[in-house]
Amino acid sequence: MSTVQQINFEPFSDILATQRRDFALNDKTLANPLNAVALVDGEFMVLNSSYKLVRATTIGSVGNLATQTGYVLFAERGRYDIRAMADVKMPVVWLGDYEADTRIFDATVALGSGAAITFAGQPLKVATITIGTRNYSGLVGHGGAADTDPVVGRVTRLPASNGGKLRFVKASNI
Repeated sequence: MSTVQQINFEPFSDILATQRRDFALNDKTLANPLNAVALVDGEFMVLNSSYKLVRATTIGSVGNLATQTGYVLFAERGRYDIRAMADVKMPVVWLGDYEADTRIFDATVALGSGAAITFAGQPLKVATITIGTRNYSGLVGHGGAADTDPVVGRVTRLPASNGGKLRFVKASNI
């Protein structure tokens, strides 16, 4: 089981090959670290019809599945430089291939046609998960050919052999 900490998303590969991009948040209060549902790095985001960031899943109920691949949030919770801007913007990893460690995952659940995370190379998808007492938009196992949910990456290292963090690769062809 994962635990949320100050740093929840750590690129393992060279980040220079990727492009980060800042987008305005649809709900600026999610950047406030005192908000009970504040965003944390490693959560998956999508752009809404107003070209603003929202979570890839609604976090009201566990098991909500993302309908788009989305982008991983790349800013630690409560960073003042982000909250100080008039139009609160958050960086996401926008373009490029990368490999990263994340704490925002649930390896034990099988949602929709998905499966628990059990092997390297397994595809991943995004769903609403619970870590501790809070819900997040994070990674879960994809069920393969029978699963119609979007694939966002593939497991490269399981949490049991990676200090409790899930390592995954996001390739542009996924």
